[in-house]
Amino acid sequence: MAKIIYHCYGGSHSSVITAGIYLGLLPKDRVASKAELLEVPHFDQKEAVIHGRLRFIGRDIKGNEVLVLGKRMAGPEITVFLHNVSELFPCREEIEAIDTTFPVNPLMVIGGFLSRGLNQVALGRPLVILGTQIAYPYFVQLAEGAENRIRQKPAPKRTSLPYQERHILLYICPENDPLPLLLAGLHLAPDINEQQLLDWAVSSGFTGKLGTFKYLGKAEGYDLYLAGTGREPEIMARILREIRTILEIPRINLGIVHAPLKTPFLLKGIYAARRFFSWSKLLLMLEKRAMATLIKDCRKIVYSTRIALREGILD
Repeated sequence: MAKIIYHCYGGSHSSVITAGIYLGLLPKDRVASKAELLEVPHFDQKEAVIHGRLRFIGRDIKGNEVLVLGKRMAGPEITVFLHNVSELFPCREEIEAIDTTFPVNPLMVIGGFLSRGLNQVALGRPLVILGTQIAYPYFVQLAEGAENRIRQKPAPKRTSLPYQERHILLYICPENDPLPLLLAGLHLAPDINEQQLLDWAVSSGFTGKLGTFKYLGKAEGYDLYLAGTGREPEIMARILREIRTILEIPRINLGIVHAPLKTPFLLKGIYAARRFFSWSKLLLMLEKRAMATLIKDCRKIVYSTRIALREGILD
């Protein structure tokens, strides 16, 4: 069965309402009443740790699972991210991701912040409901569009044990953060000398933009990729683990490395500046010097990652 994922900032308003319309929990031919909106699971509910968590809403008439996702500031590119992840394995047709943020209006934003952010439900919820009712026709359009796409897509076909032939290791790469490049480079070539590693990292051209993936090569039976996670690496790492779970991909087949080491702010600044001043030899020299101070710690992290992979206990 397909996994239909509606996503928005908090996973409690626009995504929940659109999913409710899609499932028939809310009407399509008129604006839902306050009572009807409040009956939809998870609507305007303050729940612990929902950003990056997939929450089940129900099943459609074909048996497809319908889920909602809070993505915080990840943006619409998360749809591309989810599809690209699913394409790494033979399960592209199992994911249908729908961004529900564009109809969100100021009333919903302010009301949601008051209700869920500040726990001022009495003040915020009326604003959320009014804003939702104003935007309701647009949510209906999103739900109907998703319904049409699902109807036209072939039923997902999965062979038995579909993931046993491929092993993938994803290095989480935030935007404009060169640290994962050092880690992945050391994992791919443990014996590489420092200068070669630095030259490779600064010339890779990978920016970590959300939704981008870069294949690096093979190491110890794993295909190594950089996974661009934009400005929300923690959220995206959590989403990756959630997707791995709902698609029933064994951990040994999809490893996720999110380095505990923090990249110095100065290095991030230099790395970002070089995107605009790639000709600057001074910036190149400063970047290599800043990265060189991290290589020793990077080697330790990569060594631990390799051991965890061999023992099957990574993340």
